[in-house]
Amino acid sequence: MALSDSQISEFAEKLYEAYDTKEPVEPLSDDAEFTTDEAYQIQAEMVDMIKEDGGPVVGKKLGLVSEAKQEQLGIPEPIFGFVMEETVLDREPIPTDDMIAPRLEAEIGLILGEDLEAPVSTQDVLAATEYVVPVVEILESRYAGWAIPSAQDVIADNTSTGHVYVGEDYTDVTDVDFQMEPVTVSVNGEIEATGVGADIAGHPARPVAWLGDRLEGLGHSLEAGELVMTGGINAAIDIEPGDVYNVRFGSIGSVELRAE
Repeated sequence: MALSDSQISEFAEKLYEAYDTKEPVEPLSDDAEFTTDEAYQIQAEMVDMIKEDGGPVVGKKLGLVSEAKQEQLGIPEPIFGFVMEETVLDREPIPTDDMIAPRLEAEIGLILGEDLEAPVSTQDVLAATEYVVPVVEILESRYAGWAIPSAQDVIADNTSTGHVYVGEDYTDVTDVDFQMEPVTVSVNGEIEATGVGADIAGHPARPVAWLGDRLEGLGHSLEAGELVMTGGINAAIDIEPGDVYNVRFGSIGSVELRAE
């Protein structure tokens, strides 16, 4: 049975309150089943609430970019969310005191130099990309204990958006071998995870092309000046206060962060 408009608003308000107060809630699917399209409706209302206090959307982010993750959560495609201005941080420590249960992922970020309109190909994405940047995403789930029973729950929660750190190195797109671009994630000097760009759907530009087409039916598009986060390369790492995290890519730069 389809969710009513009031149920969609109720779920969006529930997630926004958890976002605002940092008090986790139980998964929405505990109360009602809902479709992927309904999950994006909940997400849209939640994002609108965040924008009222947290500033505009400055980018978009992809999730579940591997077939293994998609199969695990029972959805045949990637998912996406929005990057809000207030979530993009400078080099201050990771604010664990102001988060529920943060986790860290390394990502390849694209800064678009041109708008992209559907249909979008991988080559279109590369042609429209002005710079490639190293990105560290600090994931945050509004669900207690990271309980995520469905992809729809993740979508509704704006794909577990927490904070984003963008590296200071801006690399020309023609200087990057995307599929072979390596990354190493270290914690207190010990390697915890590794990966390469090909771990992102075979090529980081592929899910971005998918996103360009997917957004068309929702009244959005990929726009010049935006940051597009192509999806996590490594399995998410739990963040602990006092630890130092170093995300080092092969050619596009690195980011070092300390958790407070």
